[in-house]
Amino acid sequence: MPTQQDPVEAARAHLGAGAPQDVPQIVAQLRERAAAGDVRACTLLGVLQAWHLGDHTGAVESLTTAADRGDPVAQRTLGFLVQRGLGVAASPDRADELFRAAARAGDGVAAYNVGLRHGRSPEAVPWFRMAAGAGVVPAFPALGDRLSEQDLDEEARHWYVRGAEAGDRGSMFAAACWYRDGFGGPVDLVQALRWFLAMLDTGSADGIHEAHGIVPHMTPDQIRAAGRLAARVAEAELLLDPGGRS
Repeated sequence: MPTQQDPVEAARAHLGAGAPQDVPQIVAQLRERAAAGDVRACTLLGVLQAWHLGDHTGAVESLTTAADRGDPVAQRTLGFLVQRGLGVAASPDRADELFRAAARAGDGVAAYNVGLRHGRSPEAVPWFRMAAGAGVVPAFPALGDRLSEQDLDEEARHWYVRGAEAGDRGSMFAAACWYRDGFGGPVDLVQALRWFLAMLDTGSADGIHEAHGIVPHMTPDQIRAAGRLAARVAEAELLLDPGGRS
């Protein structure tokens, strides 16, 4: 007799892969688990209700139960619904409370949301730092921007590079420009060209225009080194001066 898949794991698989599964059956099983006091099941039930069944009212009920029991994912997800008035009256203050509670429990996405609430205020920095430490990619450039505004350029460049390494297009451009101009550290044209070329991986050719401005100041070996770092060897070769620099 085949082993029945755990409904919590089935829900996670569905949410993670987006693969078609028997959502009604999973939901029914999660309801049973939630009624028995399983907080994880209650949270996942709320997530499925909100984003896969369109039952925002039911999602708020499920997520509130889990959030009241301290589940950070439930707190963050409920905060999103409350912020937008989905299934419940909109309340920015209540949403902020939920995001803060989730962030204090270690939820990086919630910390990022709290940082966004602070806008350009220096108060956003500790929240973005928390989110960045948890690996939330949009927090990398956000933290870099706030640190730059406080003239903490060395650390700002570090976070732009982290964002670039994570594939964020804006971070790639910022890192390239900062390496080119010597902000937050010494000029490094190899790294600058590397990130201008890497922007091609995001579907943007904006970096190529900037690259043409720095390659006249680079040796062929440097250009090729940048191409290897960016895994854009062919493009780097095209930047070499056909008049004999190769």
